[in-house]
Amino acid sequence: MKKNFFIMISIIMLFAIVFIIENVHYFFKDDAPIVKQGMAIVSSEQLENNRTIKLNGEWSFYPNLLLSPQQSLNDYTNQRIFLKVPDKWEGNFEFNEDGPIVGTYHVSIKVPIERQYGLFFRYIHKASRVFINGIEVGGKGNPSTSFTEFQSENDDKFIVIGQSKEQVLDILIQVASYNQYPTSGIVYPIEFGTTEKVQKFYDQKRLNDIVASMGHIVFGIVYLISYGQNRKRKEELFLGLFMILMGFDLSFINMKIFFQIVPIELINNQIRLQLGIVPLVNMCLILFLYTMYPQVVKKKVVYTFVIFLVFTFLIYGISNPFYLDNSEVTEQALVILQITYIVFVTPGIIYIALILIRIILRNLEGASYLLIIFVAICCYAFLIIVNFLTEIPVDYSQSVLFFCILVGFSSLLNYRANATFMKLEAITEELRTHNHMKDEFLLKTSHELRTPLNGILNLSKLLMEGGQGPLKRIQQEQVILIHNITQRLGHLVEDLLFSSNHMSGELRVSPRTVPISIINDVVTEIRSVMSANSYVRILVEVDLTLPPMLTDELRFKQILYNLLHNAIQHTEIGEITVTAYQQQKHMVIEVSDTGKGIPAQDLERIFNAFYQVKNIHHKDGLGLGLSIAKNIVDKLNGEIYVKSTFGEGTTFTFTMPLAAEDQADKDNSLAIITQTPSEILQLELPLIHKGNDKKILVVDDDHINIKVLADVLALKGYTVIGVDNGFAAVDYIKTNQVNCMLVDLMMDGMSGYELCKQVRKHYDMLELPIIVLTAIMKHSDLLLTLQVGANDYLQKPVDIDELLLRIESLSSVRQASIDAIEAEMNHLYSQVTPHFVYNTLNTIIGLSYTDMDNTREALYSLATYFRAKLNVHYRNNMILIEEEIELVKAYLYIEKIRFGDRLTIKYDIDESIQLMIPALSLQPLVENAVFHGVSKKPEGGTIEVSVQREGQFVRIKIYDDGVGIPATQLQQLMNEESSRIGFTNPLKKFKLMKNASLRLYSEEGKGTTILILLPEGDGA
Repeated sequence: MKKNFFIMISIIMLFAIVFIIENVHYFFKDDAPIVKQGMAIVSSEQLENNRTIKLNGEWSFYPNLLLSPQQSLNDYTNQRIFLKVPDKWEGNFEFNEDGPIVGTYHVSIKVPIERQYGLFFRYIHKASRVFINGIEVGGKGNPSTSFTEFQSENDDKFIVIGQSKEQVLDILIQVASYNQYPTSGIVYPIEFGTTEKVQKFYDQKRLNDIVASMGHIVFGIVYLISYGQNRKRKEELFLGLFMILMGFDLSFINMKIFFQIVPIELINNQIRLQLGIVPLVNMCLILFLYTMYPQVVKKKVVYTFVIFLVFTFLIYGISNPFYLDNSEVTEQALVILQITYIVFVTPGIIYIALILIRIILRNLEGASYLLIIFVAICCYAFLIIVNFLTEIPVDYSQSVLFFCILVGFSSLLNYRANATFMKLEAITEELRTHNHMKDEFLLKTSHELRTPLNGILNLSKLLMEGGQGPLKRIQQEQVILIHNITQRLGHLVEDLLFSSNHMSGELRVSPRTVPISIINDVVTEIRSVMSANSYVRILVEVDLTLPPMLTDELRFKQILYNLLHNAIQHTEIGEITVTAYQQQKHMVIEVSDTGKGIPAQDLERIFNAFYQVKNIHHKDGLGLGLSIAKNIVDKLNGEIYVKSTFGEGTTFTFTMPLAAEDQADKDNSLAIITQTPSEILQLELPLIHKGNDKKILVVDDDHINIKVLADVLALKGYTVIGVDNGFAAVDYIKTNQVNCMLVDLMMDGMSGYELCKQVRKHYDMLELPIIVLTAIMKHSDLLLTLQVGANDYLQKPVDIDELLLRIESLSSVRQASIDAIEAEMNHLYSQVTPHFVYNTLNTIIGLSYTDMDNTREALYSLATYFRAKLNVHYRNNMILIEEEIELVKAYLYIEKIRFGDRLTIKYDIDESIQLMIPALSLQPLVENAVFHGVSKKPEGGTIEVSVQREGQFVRIKIYDDGVGIPATQLQQLMNEESSRIGFTNPLKKFKLMKNASLRLYSEEGKGTTILILLPEGDGA
């Protein structure tokens, strides 16, 4: 507390000393005046002194007169008085309603040397014109006896230069001011001296203002630049604005540097700037303190003051109530305006003081340094108020203010920088410890996660294969989804484990000779799985005659894939180019894209684990791809680096060591070798190896691969069919049933990706499993996200044991799916109600005694009904809509016989519509309408069946005017929560169709309408 008290006293004393020294002549008037009765004699010693001479004393003054040099002063001797300068006008003036009060000052100065001399005027209220030896040399405003011609100045300082004549300077000063203005006349000493000394005196004052103003502005700009670099520290923003506004405020007063640079002639506009900027300065300081110390201020109070200060700015900076008509300016009016302005400005200063007091009392960080700034601002504000009320100059106080602000903020920033540095050291040490703990945690967690994930994978696989009995189809699809999601999670765990192993030094690689053509393999395969609608092209510029590399083939593929996948993610339109060239003993591979680029601030951290560039649309993954690529490159004795221009593109470059000339590939595994030159082998296709009833279709454009796979699978007893293109595969599955397909992703003509899409048009993933053989990573996010329709992926070279396990597993899943579908369909189609059969047979028997023709028609309709209900193959297929309508008509004919006149049937069917729909999908809905709708009414009702085109859709309508369905039951039916299988079973079937919709409308007592919209042609 003593320290703070000492700071306050020291700053107050500093301002007081500077203020007193600057205005010593105002407080102590002991200097002997050199002007006596309008005459002054200046000696050579006085001129040679370093200081200017104050022309204080008794000047000749002619009240109520504006005398010009052409007029003889002797004619006005009777009106002459001797008036002290500096001093205010008092008495001897006549009130003039039509114009300002005027007067003329005169002094004659005897000088020792004939030369030019200068005069410095602090300001003369309120307009003046200066003549030396009959020549007009300067002035401010326009003194006049008429308000129409009168123009006042705005406390403007100026100098004039005049030539002596016969060693005499005859000085005449015309002065005019408002009526009853309290401080009119020459109220400050006039400085006199040689031209050089006066000019130097003027330049010193101007330099003082320039240093103070520009110092504030420069510091403010520095803080704004600092804020613009990160835009996080708002205190820098408000401090920068405060300093800049403070600098402009200082440039508006005293020497008015701003108005010397930017001429603004209208006094009213100058006053607007001078008065309007003060509330803005206070507002910025309040916001600065709020952002620095939010714990000592309330947000609502701060916003209230901000609004109040903005309001003050609008009043004084825009409208300027200080503007009065020249004839209305009185002492009383000016005092009222001055006090009003102080009332508006003072609350902000008081609130700032309260904030500072709270900061100091709580001894918050940097409080002492803020105290320096605050006390300096308060002292300066007090002196400004004194100047505002008394017009005592405070020229040099602004330099003291700048010095205090500079010392305060510099000390505060230095203190905070040191405190931050100490905190950073502590945090850095803590982060090192936490980073080590994180690595251990990731390693242990990855190992621990493997066990439960493997358990989930095995259990879901067991369920998919029907190990616990057949599942319903929807249950099986959900189990497959669980299995796929768990696999994806397992891949993420493997990435974590890979990254953790690198950090712990456990990453293993197996370098061997790898040809440069491997780049083409990876790029070609990625091209084949890219969307046909993609606006990104992948180009390869690789000379296949380049020497081989010494690298780990699988790890190299992973590097290249990660870089290409990263480029695809961040390039929406453009090209990705892969180039390779030899540089001494290394192969240099570059992956360039024309995407969004990487901001410069992110380039250094782009290879850090888990780091992702902010403000990007793609947020998939953990941010491990580039980190893993760098880890592998480092382990393989290569280098990787990146160059990027934000908005233009990015180039990743990595190097691999070249293989020695005598180094040979010793990998003699039985794996399939893809896309490498080999002896020519031509098979007679389709190649067929007959075995058991499980058929495997192998699709590969390399006959060697077909031969190897066919031989291996035939040894295991499978029936193998081999073809070398996708078109032959599609033709084969159209007429033959297969249990599984092995498809090479890269093939000429129709790629494996296109083949998968063609197969999926006829068979879903449960009906016909597909295993894709890929050269890129088997855990590729690209393959997983593109949804190419494959059940599984195996990376080349293919591990035969793993391939056999996958085939066996998918075959089991397929069989379990068939069993599940059979069980579910048997449940859905075993809904021939006994009471319907019993009642129908009784009706036909009764009819046979009276009407044999109708009896035969009824039996035919019943046969049609039973044929559809009990035909297992029929129920599993899509059928033509006319077959389903035939069943509907047969059923309704039977019901018409039963109900007689109580049932009315109407048909509106477009016979030209050819559409495939699920079997037994409309008849149950019609039966439901009869049984639950019309039959419940004693008088019966009407059934309407309509099939018509509606745009690109076919609209099927089933209407009854029966009892209707309550709202709660209606909602249950649409949510499949009802036990009424006559509606829920068809609803499930239509939901399996693409772009199909079923709507149900019903009102109790009025009936029910079912609307079905099906796209025409999708199922045809």
